[in-house]
Amino acid sequence: MKKSKSNNGYLFYNIVSRIIVFLGNIFFGGKCFGKENIPLEGKCLLAGNHTSNYDSYLLFKSCQRPVHILGKRELFDGHFGWVFKKMHLIKVDRHNFSPKSKGEVLNILNEDKMVGIFPEGTFHKKDILLPFKPGVISFAEATSAPIIPFAIIGKFSFRSRPKIVWGKAIDITKIKGDKVKYLEDVIKKMLEY
Repeated sequence: MKKSKSNNGYLFYNIVSRIIVFLGNIFFGGKCFGKENIPLEGKCLLAGNHTSNYDSYLLFKSCQRPVHILGKRELFDGHFGWVFKKMHLIKVDRHNFSPKSKGEVLNILNEDKMVGIFPEGTFHKKDILLPFKPGVISFAEATSAPIIPFAIIGKFSFRSRPKIVWGKAIDITKIKGDKVKYLEDVIKKMLEY
């Protein structure tokens, strides 16, 4: 694998993400489809449905370079908060997305790195998409970053083999009309894979 500039300073991330993938492969046996659509360099936003606390395993399994995932601020409280910081998660308050968090996302994208975002804002146990929040669209428009859509299909249980499907890059600046709805519809269609 060609080493990209974005791997500098990510030793902890690289070790822990590989451990997560190793353990996830044993326990879940997840599968990835279309990961050739994920750019090996340059800024991009990875956006898709949120099904479980284990979704990140499939992102780590698919991506050949670090991905900065937006995570709820509650993850950073308590004894293991330092782990999430070292894993380069971006702390967000789901009820009040602060200018500091927004600035952090924009800075990461402007450094030609990847950001992973779950536009539903939370996960749930129903097999439906919650309405998307508009943040991913505003980040894409502000930085000209392509959106790489993904769909996570299946449940996370022992040897359940959940899968993640990656779609082609979307240049949101070329989409007319309701861009949030457009992205929702793309991912809904991918969930039928």
